[in-house]
Amino acid sequence: MVLAQAESQEGAEWLARYEEAWGSLPPLPNLQFRQQVRMSGTQEFTATLDVLYRQDGSWQVWLGEGDRIRLLDSRDLELVNQSDILRMYSVYTTRPNALMPEVGFDVSAPEGRYAVQSVTDVLLSGERRAIHLVLDPSDAGQLREIWLDPETGLPHQSLLFLSGIWGQAFALLEFGAVEDFWLPSSAQINAGYGFWTLDGLSRRVLRGSLMISHEYQDYQVLPEGEALRFAASKPPVDQPPTVVGLPGESRPIQAGDVQSLGPNAEGKQEFSIGLGRDELEPIDERILAFNLTRPASRNALTQIDTLASLHLGEDTLPVYLFQFDTERPLSPIQGSAAPAVDPNDVFRERTRVIRLLGN
Repeated sequence: MVLAQAESQEGAEWLARYEEAWGSLPPLPNLQFRQQVRMSGTQEFTATLDVLYRQDGSWQVWLGEGDRIRLLDSRDLELVNQSDILRMYSVYTTRPNALMPEVGFDVSAPEGRYAVQSVTDVLLSGERRAIHLVLDPSDAGQLREIWLDPETGLPHQSLLFLSGIWGQAFALLEFGAVEDFWLPSSAQINAGYGFWTLDGLSRRVLRGSLMISHEYQDYQVLPEGEALRFAASKPPVDQPPTVVGLPGESRPIQAGDVQSLGPNAEGKQEFSIGLGRDELEPIDERILAFNLTRPASRNALTQIDTLASLHLGEDTLPVYLFQFDTERPLSPIQGSAAPAVDPNDVFRERTRVIRLLGN
């Protein structure tokens, strides 16, 4: 009994130290890094992402899938919590190219949320010593286990359990020091999903399991600046993406962003591309940007980007999860690539017809 009480007290002290260290992380700087995503199971997906995170919380991502590259910008997207079905469906049927369902990774441990079941001193790969805590949540906490660095109180690893209307998942996140910051180095996610949608008057069931691997590479802490962005006319084909707007840069940000305008009345994707006068960015590069980022390279009604928001202290770092492929549109009013029904046609009068014997 005395040993159990001592272990419980030790665990509570380590948990309090962890929460203090996690809450005291310095604000995230402007960051650039690369994320590799590999998914297997009932669906397969592989992508390389170059991420630009800005201090105001906005971000841009060059997302490369094989020979296709797209530029995502948080300011043009609708991030919708995965439990908000009504808003998700609304965005899906009106602005499908902007929809990005979002889930949160919460590794904080405020007082009273967790009880410590056990405390052990372990060695991780690379002979890293860690304090291993097994946790029991008292409410909706996601943490199940953490491996703490004994010197800083910050986590080498965190095991999360997530459960929602779409399914359940375990996520093992690994962290490491990048200068004065504590950032993710990898993630291993095992997810099982199961949900249904309407397909005409019947249900269509989507069910399966996914194994998702994330690796984070080439972190760069960028100088402070309010106008950082990726050069839209220079996708990272053979070299890292170009960031413009850095302090002291001799030339201002030029036009050249590729912007999706969504489907037109005929269901064809439209876009706009700014063509500014900049001798350093010839028209050939802008044509290349158009060819690589054309909206038609992805069907937004069936290939849905998903995101996790990782809370780091007071900041939130975007974690691109994967692209979920529904194979067919989820909305009965949508066609294979665009709405199959003219919205104005809904209000037109129709002659009532009574069909007999199914004819």
